[in-house]
Amino acid sequence: MTTDTSNMNAESEESTEAKPQADTAGAEDFQAKFTEANNKYLYLYSEFENFRRRTERDRLDHLKFGHESFLRELLQVVDNFERASEHAKNLAGGEKGSPLAQVAQGVEMVHYQMMDALRSQGVAVVNTKGAKFDPAFHEAVGEEDSDAEPGTIVKEMQKGYTLHGRLLRAARVVTARKRSN
Repeated sequence: MTTDTSNMNAESEESTEAKPQADTAGAEDFQAKFTEANNKYLYLYSEFENFRRRTERDRLDHLKFGHESFLRELLQVVDNFERASEHAKNLAGGEKGSPLAQVAQGVEMVHYQMMDALRSQGVAVVNTKGAKFDPAFHEAVGEEDSDAEPGTIVKEMQKGYTLHGRLLRAARVVTARKRSN
């Protein structure tokens, strides 16, 4: 019996030694699977957060710039109001109170009201007076001999506009070039 008991004790010691190794291997396998699943979760979570931010930014951009093409069409109307105002002033010839001068004043008022409405929507006029030519905001349509520094805008042919800082229409300008002697 003592040999049986000592054999049993030896077998039970071997089995208890084998179990911790098996448990450790299972725990390591579980830890590796858990780490992999956690990394996938973190990746998907960050992807979802990026998607959420991107869609929010796109939504805000759509609200800000969604009417861009409509505003671009209105700029043609604004140009025509400016031309009509200048033409009416020239025809009136400085006669205050004449019917033509009153028409010119009415056209100017409508033009001002239209520009005010455009400003309320985020439209701004591109600055050209004495500015240096910037291809991001200006379109050069010619050069002129001038005493001004080369590359400086000397004449504006058509106004340019931005919508919330983004170019809506480039200003068409004439730039200075050095006078040839």
